Amino acid sequence: MKRLLLLAVLLIFVAALFNVTNIYATTENSQTPDNYLNTSLVQGNITNETLNNETIQNSTGSVDGNATDSVNNTTVTNQSLIQNTSNSSQNTGINSNSSNVTNVQNSTAAAGDELYSNVHGLWLKAEDVNKLNVDEIKKAGITDIFVKTNLLSVPTYQSVLKAIITKLKGTNIRIHAWITCFKDENGNWIDPQGKYSYQVKVPYKVATKVAYKVWHKSWYKSWYKSWYKYRGKWKYTWKYTWKYQWKYKLAYKTKYVTKYKYKTEYGYSTAKINSLITSISNIVKNYNIDGIHLDYVRYPGNAYKNSGGTAAITSFVKKVYNTVKSIKPKVAVSAALMPETSVNAYYYGQDYTQLSKYLDFLVPMVYKGNYKKNSTWITSTTKWIVNHAGGKPVIVGLQTYESDSNLKSIPLTELNQDIKAVGNGGASGYALFRYGLIASDFYKGQSSSSTTPIKFTLSQIKSAAVSIKSFIDGNHRLPNYVTIGTNQVAMSDMLRLMAVSVIQLNSGTTTSITLKSVDDPTDPTGDLINGTIKKAEYLSIAQKIKSFIDSNGIAPNYAKSSLGDIQYESLIYMYSKVLTFYKTNSRLPNYVTMDPWIVNSLPSDLQKYLQTTKNCQSDNAKIKALASSLTKGITSTQSKGVKIFNWVRDNLGYSFYYNTRYGAVGTLNAKTGNCVDTSHLLIALARAAGIPARYVHGTCTFSSGNVYGHVWAQLYINGNWYDADAISTKNSLGTINNWNKNTATIEGNYAELPF
Repeated sequence: MKRLLLLAVLLIFVAALFNVTNIYATTENSQTPDNYLNTSLVQGNITNETLNNETIQNSTGSVDGNATDSVNNTTVTNQSLIQNTSNSSQNTGINSNSSNVTNVQNSTAAAGDELYSNVHGLWLKAEDVNKLNVDEIKKAGITDIFVKTNLLSVPTYQSVLKAIITKLKGTNIRIHAWITCFKDENGNWIDPQGKYSYQVKVPYKVATKVAYKVWHKSWYKSWYKSWYKYRGKWKYTWKYTWKYQWKYKLAYKTKYVTKYKYKTEYGYSTAKINSLITSISNIVKNYNIDGIHLDYVRYPGNAYKNSGGTAAITSFVKKVYNTVKSIKPKVAVSAALMPETSVNAYYYGQDYTQLSKYLDFLVPMVYKGNYKKNSTWITSTTKWIVNHAGGKPVIVGLQTYESDSNLKSIPLTELNQDIKAVGNGGASGYALFRYGLIASDFYKGQSSSSTTPIKFTLSQIKSAAVSIKSFIDGNHRLPNYVTIGTNQVAMSDMLRLMAVSVIQLNSGTTTSITLKSVDDPTDPTGDLINGTIKKAEYLSIAQKIKSFIDSNGIAPNYAKSSLGDIQYESLIYMYSKVLTFYKTNSRLPNYVTMDPWIVNSLPSDLQKYLQTTKNCQSDNAKIKALASSLTKGITSTQSKGVKIFNWVRDNLGYSFYYNTRYGAVGTLNAKTGNCVDTSHLLIALARAAGIPARYVHGTCTFSSGNVYGHVWAQLYINGNWYDADAISTKNSLGTINNWNKNTATIEGNYAELPF
């Protein structure tokens, strides 16, 4: 009996030991991300026992995959307790349940509620990273920065992420890589299902009537005089014989001719989506960031026209989520979502509830200005989305300016009212769109006045101006910044520095100039024509620029001049040229030559179609002046192309000869040319106006029936090449009627014609 009693006691003791082991296996999780919890709390809760980390990982992995069957019953039970009691446990300081919070953070059921509550976020453009005032955002209580992370366009993510990580080191402000998904670098939408279109040449038969001659003999009487002698005199009578001649009449027969037409076909490729996933993977692996923030992860408003569209969006977000978590589980995944509640999935393919399974928090862009709504709408919209977010935190995106058509900052009182509306809707915080467009008094208690101001010497500014001019000359666009000493100075800041430098150089003042933070212009425009700005005028403009910036804190969109409105970019180029001249000659120039600013954001493979060549002298003064006068006041690239094409077509005569005789300038002077020289002039004018243009060489059947070797132009407009054959009045830009495109044999296309 005693033996049986002893055995029973032993069995109870062993059972108790097993039960303790199971409890610890579910509460301990040393893999909890540092940023996700109060570290001191977690460390205070972890015991010294050796625990079963493998069990914890299986539990976490199973929950992430939305399949809890493989988790043992004890683990599931304790996780349920944790979710229900975590808040009260922390408030009362009960260690046994508080330590379980570390496990909850890795389950999709909780989604990091402790992490992303009371969030004060800020979207930051890549170009503004170097302008970011860390002191002021800290004092404004910013907790999270969503920094634009360009995968293709400049500045690329490598330099941006490196810079922002360095800037925010030690601040405890979390960094999220803000990534554009379904739009390419040219602003074109990418189909989330990988659908793309292409043109195929399709043959078809056309019945035509063909005339032919049917010959026959046409008989007629041929009269002649028949002479005879009567009473010694010659007389005649008229007689005839039958003769014939060959004649014909037209008859018709049906002949079938093969012609060709272009048909749009569709295919599917996941190459772009796979490339996006790969880029996200590389960012997570190589940069110490806290989150991946997906933008444009949607359709443009036509999801309902695409079968399976909503499922495609959800599937993509799931791929991103699984990719990120497989590399660094602590990195959060979020997405900027449209705010249209019950119809959001219908139009954009964004189903809040489905997406919440693969997001650590949701960021609906509740932009009242764009929707012409008020703060009450913000609250009601927020409530609806919170109720459909699957329990995940909702961080509401707020617009800090009037609307996308009016970038004026809203007053701080109004912004605070919107922030309050977000809280009333039950959100876990807000994100402001964006840095640079927020009322300055939002950053309360800025310490910029107490910090040592940055100053540059005139020599440093002149050297920086030389670098800027060199960059613009080589790349036909502004650099993002220029480095002076150890400081990266934005172009808007440089405009003020250069304007003040020119003023001081003219007056003989040599004191250093203080760097001031200047916002980018809201909408740079201009209608400048070619010409020269004299010294007195560019000095006057410099003074006006300084006064404007000092009063408004923002660079001007343009400055008025005798040549028209000088666009912001042209102002920077103008003063970089003035200071470059001074650095070389130790004096200010008497005048500066000006050309209209041509935006060049083309891919590198298209740059060659803007270059001047031997016979395409797009940098010639006459060519530039004509291009400028033809396109003055026109903002649309398409309209510019039409104006240039029509002028060449309507003002040039046609001469027949082979190959090049005049080149673009000679053809402009001669006002006549063959197809080659006509193309030289058309392409030179297009390139001078900033429109990429190229030559096409082929063998063509003309409407006359003759077959010739032929050259024509193509203009690159809004992502497409348009045929431009200006030798015939029958043609227009994009349309050719004087020869058959379907039967033409293309020999090649060229940036520079080899003959």
